[in-house]
Amino acid sequence: MAYTEQSKAIQLLDTRLRKLVVQELVKSYLYYRMRSSGSMVKCYEIIQVPMYVSPPQLGRWISYNDMLPDASTTATAMGEATNRYVVVPSGLDMLYQMVHENNPDKIYDMADLKSAEVAWALRRTISAGLWNGTGGKQPDGIATAIEKDPPGSQSQVVMGVDKAIKAWFRNKYVQLTQNFGYLASGSAIPAGFLALLSLIQQATNGTLKPSDLITTQAIFEMIRRGMIEYSSPHHMMTEYKKAQMGFESFTFYGSNIAWDPNCPDDSVYALHLNEVYDPDWTGDPRDKAKMDADLEDIGADSIFEINGSLTQLGHPNIQMRRIAPRSPYRQLVQTEWILHSTNIAYMRMSDQGVAGSDNDSRWSTWS
Repeated sequence: MAYTEQSKAIQLLDTRLRKLVVQELVKSYLYYRMRSSGSMVKCYEIIQVPMYVSPPQLGRWISYNDMLPDASTTATAMGEATNRYVVVPSGLDMLYQMVHENNPDKIYDMADLKSAEVAWALRRTISAGLWNGTGGKQPDGIATAIEKDPPGSQSQVVMGVDKAIKAWFRNKYVQLTQNFGYLASGSAIPAGFLALLSLIQQATNGTLKPSDLITTQAIFEMIRRGMIEYSSPHHMMTEYKKAQMGFESFTFYGSNIAWDPNCPDDSVYALHLNEVYDPDWTGDPRDKAKMDADLEDIGADSIFEINGSLTQLGHPNIQMRRIAPRSPYRQLVQTEWILHSTNIAYMRMSDQGVAGSDNDSRWSTWS
């Protein structure tokens, strides 16, 4: 029986294509962390995002003959987030399929190659967009929305909110003015570690620390080197698995450290992908409050269910959506498309922070 008559085989190839795309996407750290932490909201077209700012005079102390306060409004503290869509084409030569119709192995090999090409293209396009998207048709990328400038110099318009006008929608910023390993007079702590401490401190909201510090591989290795050099050189080893040098994964002051290949050079981003409550910060170990992160794979229905202060948007009907193949007029190449939706919404921009330097090489240079 010919390949074109094997409906189950054709269906299996379609399923394999979808799985390959998902496997590739989770190789992007930012995409993987936002999905794994439940930071995704279902968005059919446009959602209103409440910005958590310092409240106005919601309550007021009064005495005899005082006027009652007017009702407050949150209209000025709202943003609108929309889906952004990406499409990747894939072409199959009909003559090749006809020639090898009685050799399914050849057909499967060709389909596998095309599936891998689509998966790679989607991963690179989406990963780059989540970081460096400039708005419009592209996502409101992390590096675009979270500006590497002092708050007073920030001017991006994100989700309809102008940061030049709305001071409460500006992110935190730390600048490294010495190389990472520089030791200031009277200090035994590298300048890079001091800057990281400052970044985490500024990006902490009450007892909520940033959950993730995401940077480049070069800076990640610099932090690892610093931790090895400044930790105790000798340890008592009681188990075989402890007899290894270095660090495979680590946290810094309670924030996970990781690197993403699309993160801009000489940058460290402090993000609240999920809420990290530290009971010790309140002075009462009984404080075990946590947010509910039990969300569906495609995301929560409401922005209020999100466990974090920034989230990924996605249309529930447009996730790795395959458009039926078709042949353009008088052409032998049959084309199909994979359509996906994603964007980033920022609930509390003031929680997020970024660290840069004054000459674009401080963070990846020890001394």
